[in-house]
Amino acid sequence: MITICFETGETLDLPLDNLANSIFSGMELHRAIFDGFDVSGADFTKSNLRNASFNHSILNGAVLHGAALMNATLVGAQMKKVDLSGVVAIGADFTEADLSLSDLRSADVCGAIFIRANLCGVNFEVERIEGAFFSGAIYNEFTVWPKGFDPVMFGARLCTKSAETNLKSINIEIQ
Repeated sequence: MITICFETGETLDLPLDNLANSIFSGMELHRAIFDGFDVSGADFTKSNLRNASFNHSILNGAVLHGAALMNATLVGAQMKKVDLSGVVAIGADFTEADLSLSDLRSADVCGAIFIRANLCGVNFEVERIEGAFFSGAIYNEFTVWPKGFDPVMFGARLCTKSAETNLKSINIEIQ
């Protein structure tokens, strides 16, 4: 049995041994706390994850297509190859998250925080990118940005060996 707690004091008991590959599609998970959980491969398609917390969680291969992530926190989360297409991530915090090879096409990232995040190979063809924060984030030649957007002007840096070394020191793995 796994219990998901909510900031409201409510709980959700799930008759599962683990959350990897679980189906949460379309669920109301506003203010749910998934901190430290492994939800790799889980399906959160079109779920309400407003103010949800996934700090230091593992979401590799998860599907969050069309989910509401407003003000969610995903600090230090492992998010390799995650489908974040069409999410509303207004004000979401991805500080130090590893988003390598993830898909954010058509996501609304106004006010989202990607400070020191790994954005290598990410499809970042998003909406309202000018309102996002990228200080210290790294990207590589495979990262796709909206036409005319200059990530360096927003604090991101092209991945180099020294950037890889710095990110590995804070436990962000580079592929």
